Amino acid sequence: MTVEEALLALLAAVAIVLLFMGLADALEGDIRARLRAGRRGLARRPPHSRAATEAARTPRPAVTRRPATGPRAVEAPDAAVSAPPEDTLEWRDHAAALMRGREWVEARRVVESALAAREAHPESVAFLVEVCSTATARELWRLRRALRRGAGDEAPLAGALETARVLLDSRPAAGLPAEARSRAGRRLWRGHTRLGLRRWRAGHFDQAVAALFQALAVPGLDERRRALARDLLVRTLEDMAAQRLDLIPQLLGDGDRPAALEQAQRLTAHVQRAREEGVTAESLAVAAARARQLLEHIEHTPVQ
Repeated sequence: MTVEEALLALLAAVAIVLLFMGLADALEGDIRARLRAGRRGLARRPPHSRAATEAARTPRPAVTRRPATGPRAVEAPDAAVSAPPEDTLEWRDHAAALMRGREWVEARRVVESALAAREAHPESVAFLVEVCSTATARELWRLRRALRRGAGDEAPLAGALETARVLLDSRPAAGLPAEARSRAGRRLWRGHTRLGLRRWRAGHFDQAVAALFQALAVPGLDERRRALARDLLVRTLEDMAAQRLDLIPQLLGDGDRPAALEQAQRLTAHVQRAREEGVTAESLAVAAARARQLLEHIEHTPVQ
């Protein structure tokens, strides 16, 4: 194809495009032309006659009302829909601000004071349960990030869990929707289990056991979550018993028999409580055998 032929083909394509654009304008109409036509139509419209205006302003006949037969009885407002007192909202907003600011000691004090004074309405408690549940999830996230860096303070998470427990165990929280209670319960279980796992890894077995018992005490848990908490509890009790096997002979050698007996009895009490929480005797066999061994060792060791 020569240069002349290519130019002719390009001109033909441009002409076809312009043709179609002109056809589209003809079908749809130019918007500016329609606006100008509308303004010309309004300018040519004849004015309203004065008679028509006066007729439009003629007052309508008054509606005949049925005579009242007597004073209408005023219904008393329903007490269930009455607005909560202003101080209720004040304490609620104050507690929510403290939770968002991670001031958990003060937040728990405000919540407990309102519950004791019966200022906590179910609506306010439901609102704070959601705020506390969301804050608990954030504290879990912060603690996980801190652990990756080899640091982390568990006090904020522990404070959030304690405050959530106070709210969920309160009387106004009895009417919470099932979904809200279930969501808060799952986060509460996750927080206690995370604390138990962290303390077990650090060798703080008594604190780990306490956190895991709290995880098992969360109501409404499914069996999978309960089984996870029970398995971690069994492992913690076994490691605690192994630690006591080394600690108690040292205490006895130092002549501190009461401290050795207290350590063995605490382990035995933990094993008994685990049985009450649904842990099988087979799972607790190792920890229970070591607890008995420690008690027998203390009993047969002569007093110095």
